[in-house]
Amino acid sequence: MAAIYQTAYPRIKSDITEDELGDVYTPTPEDQKFALRHCKRTSASFLGLLIQLKITQRLGRFVNLGEIPKVIITHIKNQCRSRVTLKDLQTYYTSGAKDRHVKLIRRHLNIKAYDAAKTSELAQIWALEAATTKEALPDIINVTLEYLVKERYELPAFSVLERICQAARAEVNTRYYDQLCGFLESESRQCINDILRSSTGLNGFGWSTLKNEPKRPTPRNIHAYIQYLEWLTSLQTLLPTDLGLPPVKHQQFINEAKALDYAELMKLKLNKRLALVIVLIRHQYAQTLDNAADIFIKMLLKMDRSAQKLLEKYLADHQKQTDHLISVLSGTVKVYLDKPDSVAAFDPILGKNSDQLMQMCEQYMAFAGNNYLPFMVRLYKKQRSTLFRTIEILNLASATEDKDLLNAFQFILTHKKRRTEFLSIQSDPNDPSSRNVINIRWIRESWWKLVTGKSTKSAQVSEVNKTCFELCVFERIAEELSTGDLFIPYSETFDDYREQMITWEEYEAQLPTYCEEVGLVAGDTEFTTTLKKSMETSCRKADSQFPEDELVRIENGNLIIGKPKPDQPLPEVEEIGALLRDRLDKINLLDVIINVEKWLNLNKHFGPLSGFESRISDPELRFVLTVFCYGTNIGPTETVRSVQGVSRKQVAWLNLKRTTEARLDKAIAKINSEYKKYRLIECWGSGSSVSADGKLWDLYEDNLLSEYHIRYGSYGGIAYYHVSDTYIALFSRFIPCGVYEAIYILDGLLNDESDFNPDTVHGDTQAQSTPVFGLAYLLGIKLMPRIRNIKDLSFYKPDRSMVLKHIQSLFKEPIKWDLIEKHYADMMRTAMSVKAGKITASTILRRFGTKNRKNKLYFAFRELGRVVRTMFLLEYITDVDLRKTIQAATCKSEEFNEFARWLFFANGGKIPANLRHEQSKIVKYNHLLANFAILYNVNAMTEVFNQLKSEGYNITRDIMAEFSPYHTEHLGRLGSFELDLTKQVKPMTFELLVD
Repeated sequence: MAAIYQTAYPRIKSDITEDELGDVYTPTPEDQKFALRHCKRTSASFLGLLIQLKITQRLGRFVNLGEIPKVIITHIKNQCRSRVTLKDLQTYYTSGAKDRHVKLIRRHLNIKAYDAAKTSELAQIWALEAATTKEALPDIINVTLEYLVKERYELPAFSVLERICQAARAEVNTRYYDQLCGFLESESRQCINDILRSSTGLNGFGWSTLKNEPKRPTPRNIHAYIQYLEWLTSLQTLLPTDLGLPPVKHQQFINEAKALDYAELMKLKLNKRLALVIVLIRHQYAQTLDNAADIFIKMLLKMDRSAQKLLEKYLADHQKQTDHLISVLSGTVKVYLDKPDSVAAFDPILGKNSDQLMQMCEQYMAFAGNNYLPFMVRLYKKQRSTLFRTIEILNLASATEDKDLLNAFQFILTHKKRRTEFLSIQSDPNDPSSRNVINIRWIRESWWKLVTGKSTKSAQVSEVNKTCFELCVFERIAEELSTGDLFIPYSETFDDYREQMITWEEYEAQLPTYCEEVGLVAGDTEFTTTLKKSMETSCRKADSQFPEDELVRIENGNLIIGKPKPDQPLPEVEEIGALLRDRLDKINLLDVIINVEKWLNLNKHFGPLSGFESRISDPELRFVLTVFCYGTNIGPTETVRSVQGVSRKQVAWLNLKRTTEARLDKAIAKINSEYKKYRLIECWGSGSSVSADGKLWDLYEDNLLSEYHIRYGSYGGIAYYHVSDTYIALFSRFIPCGVYEAIYILDGLLNDESDFNPDTVHGDTQAQSTPVFGLAYLLGIKLMPRIRNIKDLSFYKPDRSMVLKHIQSLFKEPIKWDLIEKHYADMMRTAMSVKAGKITASTILRRFGTKNRKNKLYFAFRELGRVVRTMFLLEYITDVDLRKTIQAATCKSEEFNEFARWLFFANGGKIPANLRHEQSKIVKYNHLLANFAILYNVNAMTEVFNQLKSEGYNITRDIMAEFSPYHTEHLGRLGSFELDLTKQVKPMTFELLVD
């Protein structure tokens, strides 16, 4: 069931402002002329006609007099200077004149009457069309509304439209259920029925098994998980290549399936039951492929780190031997210099230990240059079987024409059971002149001698060391999976991202409009020429301004930026701060949630996943309890102990059955849109920028997402937030440790559904990557990260011939404009695909790592990013205010992290869930709770500032700018709480008394 306020259905607001009365409900001279043609000005018919006309213009339909607020009637009456009474109007609305006027108004406004037969049939057709690509009932209603308005039809009652759209959605979903079941052959049906024989199915593989997620990759868990993947692979082969579902339906069916336990699943109609199982199989297969690839990559990364530690230990343990070798070398050199012609002079130094010394030298040289790979080879032998079993089932494919690595992989698969130290790579091992069956020139220098036994890559190679070659191939596979040069069909994260792009036809048609929207010049030559001129202007401007900034200087070729003096707070801030803290009413977190829920009615976003009418009688109660329970991390059991009169089932049920990450995001966006209405936040920022930063959250070790973070010294994942310059967090995401955080920096801006629409993002130092700068520029996003170690960053010249007076020494090499121009279309198509929602920015950036050597698009984005980053750095070093702004923005992110963690106080701040999607939901629950508290605080602060102003205190915008909505001293986290949903709450206070 949809609430009318969730749709675009026209309605009369309950709180009509004076501005709205004047703009919407004031009869124009043309309106009055129309009414005068049919009625006398002094008659009730004249006023009634005008009221009907203005209401119909606003609502697109005719309503009874009792549905029209008196304030509107009075306003129209006053505008016409009419003396007609309400009783006269009531008589008019029951007369034949009113019905005649309805026809006149339809003709005047050129709208067609809503016919219960014909128009309903059309509305059903439009609703069915909308329901094929939309799932949420409000979305289907909105599309149907658009068609009705476009075709100039009078709108039906909302209840009628809602019934039509509900029926359409049910019909479309049933059609998809039948379609999915139609794909199944008898063998496929039997396999699925085996899954559904019981909760655990046959042989331990059942419905509960299907919803499994991987545990932490220990050898035992990996073995069990590979068995699970093999089982899913056997099921996947029974399904069609394409399920034929629109993305929104596919995700909806996944959400429904995940929320069902075995008993609930078996209550569904047969076709729906089978359809949900089919979709979940495909989804879990994709997820499991991704997880298996993650396991494979993490195993190799762990081996890599362990090998480096072993090398460090080896060097430390053999320090005396190293010192001895240096001593021998020193003596040898000295003898050679003193007696170059006397061989006998070397005897006292080398003595009879020359063979031993040579062996020691060879041992040392094996690890020279921090070469830890020999240790990695030793570690590999224990992991070999698991690595082979994991990678064999992934069905790797190449995203480029280069198949050398896949051929090498096939080669080691073919020979994996051979018990030999070396493998011949020649077509005829007995013929030294025969050609090699695989190309191994892709092997890096660090691996070359270990694999081939040769010192130089120019040497002819006829055989390879079997163990070293296998590990070398595996390491390269892990690298190319990360960069996207290899992909895994049917996976999600590791699939071929090129398949998700807009078509070239769509690109050509949409390019001019897109460029106009983001402020870019269309056309490869025009784009490059314009950008080069902009870069030249930036260079010359920075060169002229450089001497003016006393905090910036160049010493010995290094750029040094001093810290500006901190701004001193206004003297009144301390007094006003004390008054503010004193007047903020004490309130517990549960009541904060209740207050905001009373204002915004957010529980409406958490209806049944299947879209059917809710049967629970207390949705508001459950929503409040769920946000409190998971947002604070107190858990269902402790929530029952803290809140009187509720059961554990009431607390946990909504999270299990109706909550998804997307719904939490919608609730967060709704809060943010309301927050934007407060005038107080204008003192803190414009809302046009965000800062992105991550914070470690502790996890239990027994899951795939949990990873040891060196900097924090514990296991966990990263909660990554985009915080507005007005202090509220717009977007959140939970990511593994070790992932390059900057790849997610653009997603938050592109996914934000609130009314903020920021176009600038500040980030931590990880956001300095040039591909990120390049993609951000094409998306119309200004990337302005915090800069550390600026002397290590390269400045690029627009042209080799450019000479600058003050900052010439900063620049290294010129930009390759031909590379940008050549790949302009590919880069623009990528950006347009991201903007259109076909693919995420993080999916693209994940493939643009520093090890990507095959993807030409990476080099093009890197070159474009060099241009954009250089222009930003030039602005950064010549604008002290910009540096202060960036520093302040990143500080707001850190403050939000601390505020969110203060709210997440229970159980030591450790996320108790082991399922990945549950972990992500808990992070978003906490984000939602933090925004609840921020919204409540800004409302309370507005009231206090207004009180102080009315009492004569000197309250200015500069003073209010010194405060933030992260106050906690008045918020109660602990205790026994009374849940009272019947109490009245004061309305929100958006306006400030301060000019």
